[in-house]
Amino acid sequence: MTGSASRRLGAASAGFAGMFAAIQWVPSVVSLGQWLPVRSLPSGWCSWRGRPGTTVALTFDDGPDPATTPRILDALDRLGLVATFFCTGAHVERHPGLACELRDRGHAVGSHGYAHEHHLLHGPGWIARDLDAALRVSAAAGLSPRWYRPPYGQCSGPTLFAARRRGLSTVLWSAWGREWAAPDAGAVAARVGAALAPGAVVLLHDSDAFSPPGSVERTLVALESVAADLADRGLRAATLDEVMAE
Repeated sequence: MTGSASRRLGAASAGFAGMFAAIQWVPSVVSLGQWLPVRSLPSGWCSWRGRPGTTVALTFDDGPDPATTPRILDALDRLGLVATFFCTGAHVERHPGLACELRDRGHAVGSHGYAHEHHLLHGPGWIARDLDAALRVSAAAGLSPRWYRPPYGQCSGPTLFAARRRGLSTVLWSAWGREWAAPDAGAVAARVGAALAPGAVVLLHDSDAFSPPGSVERTLVALESVAADLADRGLRAATLDEVMAE
């Protein structure tokens, strides 16, 4: 191989490597949607907010967890709130009855993947297999998720493509409680309240599986204030199906 041909091959290889890096990493900026006033990417590749109206989507990640999810469900019932639960496939596999109870009590069930791992550390094959495993255990439990939220809100290009190919809509959030870092329930409620608006998608958690112990306790107490805040603003909690279609 001549020197010029070798240089051209090296340049092409570098170009392909750069393109792969862009596909893998650049789309992760979709996490910025929680701070920017945008609702979704073109063609619905990823959404952060629903359409303006009178509804807000309360969403809970990381369950179902028999130690904490039933308490969240009871609190939602008591406060008259409806939510969407993004369930981790490994937990659905261990607790299929509890996963079905979410649906049977009037809430929506989405997918949070199977293993709660950072997508930016994995390639397209792993991401596809993880999502397939999550959908397989959901189907075995009699559930058909429509919505998908990757762990930690990390969306690489392969994340978005894998979800779209499986008929799932990727959704992140526009408001969050950050219960794992908040000093108390008041701070959780204040952070959520500061971003409440028509069509908001609120991120909370119904399990401490991937958070410091006590995070869900702060969520439970904060829900009282969140419910009052919604009522004061004339807003209503609804499933993602309703919030996105309004």
